[in-house]
Amino acid sequence: MNYTQLKTAIQDYTQNYETTFVADLPVFITQAEQRIYNSVQFPSIRKNVLGILTANNKYLSCPLDYLSTYSLAIYTAPATAPTGSGTAGAFTITVSSPTGIVVGQYVTGTGIGTGAYVTAISTNTISLSIANSATVSGAITFQGEYLFLLNKDVNFIRQAYPTPTSTGTPQYYALFGPAVSGSTISNELTFILGPTPDANYNAELHYYYYPESITTASSGQTWLGDNFDTVLLYASLVEAYTFMKGEQDMMQLYNTKFMEALALAKRLGDGLERQDAYRTPQFRQGVN
Repeated sequence: MNYTQLKTAIQDYTQNYETTFVADLPVFITQAEQRIYNSVQFPSIRKNVLGILTANNKYLSCPLDYLSTYSLAIYTAPATAPTGSGTAGAFTITVSSPTGIVVGQYVTGTGIGTGAYVTAISTNTISLSIANSATVSGAITFQGEYLFLLNKDVNFIRQAYPTPTSTGTPQYYALFGPAVSGSTISNELTFILGPTPDANYNAELHYYYYPESITTASSGQTWLGDNFDTVLLYASLVEAYTFMKGEQDMMQLYNTKFMEALALAKRLGDGLERQDAYRTPQFRQGVN
């Protein structure tokens, strides 16, 4: 169901075509979307973004559309050798420059074995933990292991790391609050890290956000409208009928239909999409 179809359906269900009501349809729909997105953890409300932790700076800015965190991980900034070479079956490769390469980094590139990491460095010769799967050629990337930070309260970080100049590999993070520059307070939130980063690190934030509303999508379509138009329609009808101050029996009907549709959506978002048939028994309905 696209935006035009949704607006038409709301008006037809309520039999209301009054100018003010029609003008407020986007409000009803966005309120409905927020209610749904706060009730079901669909994959469409997850987003990944990459950032940089700067040495001696214990703060990291949040994305503007950030709502809450699923995970925050850091890893040493990847070093890419312009060219690399090696023979199939060998445990070594030769790179044009070893700059930025350290023991323990994971290695990826054409011919590199899956899961290989650096075990030793001798000038331009790099020893790997896994033999090359094929002839190595082209650019080779060396990347540090992911370290997932633990979420703590700001008070914990302040107590554990009271001196900002005490640096190390960050272990913890907390949601600090809006960014402040002089007398200006922005809407952008920030994380505080503990301890203060001792070097530059790459950061990967997996977070919860509100996807683009169907009311503003250029195509007039969204994942929710395409896959669960029933829950979007009835949630919008509840908001619309509240605006109309409609009869209680009809309000109860719309809300019941919304809850039924929401239960099916939760079965998908909070159930089926969080299991697999190999590790988790498939759903089976009992029979008499």
